[in-house]
Amino acid sequence: MPSTTRRAFVTGSSAVLAAVAGCSGVDSASAPAHWVTVYLGEREETHDVTVAVADGSGTTLFERTYRFSDDNESDEHVAFPGSTELETVVVTVDGTRLERDWPGFEQSELPCDGSNESGIELWIENDQDGDPTVRMEAGCQRVTTD
Repeated sequence: MPSTTRRAFVTGSSAVLAAVAGCSGVDSASAPAHWVTVYLGEREETHDVTVAVADGSGTTLFERTYRFSDDNESDEHVAFPGSTELETVVVTVDGTRLERDWPGFEQSELPCDGSNESGIELWIENDQDGDPTVRMEAGCQRVTTD
């Protein structure tokens, strides 16, 4: 490719990437991010799981759907753009909706320090009656969006 064409391609590609990053709220290719990790807590079971995180206005900032089993038992450190208004975590397990507050300053791990961002670990489990439930724990670590 001639150097003039290559420069035009690189310049055009950079403009597109900058526009996409601006739309998603991500300032660069490795912007700090919140994160979600989901584990199948009950072995030898299969569950259809959807995890969503919303801000105070109800806007969904993160949503992902899984089919967990012994062959696919976790999804770790999935990043989503940082926000100061995280509010609600909704986990749907086999059609059962479970809602939790995004962990706040009441958690001993929070607020995070330095370049670490807050995130959650979710364990898909069953209660004493065999109904689906979710255990949630807060954490801090450095995860970036791509």
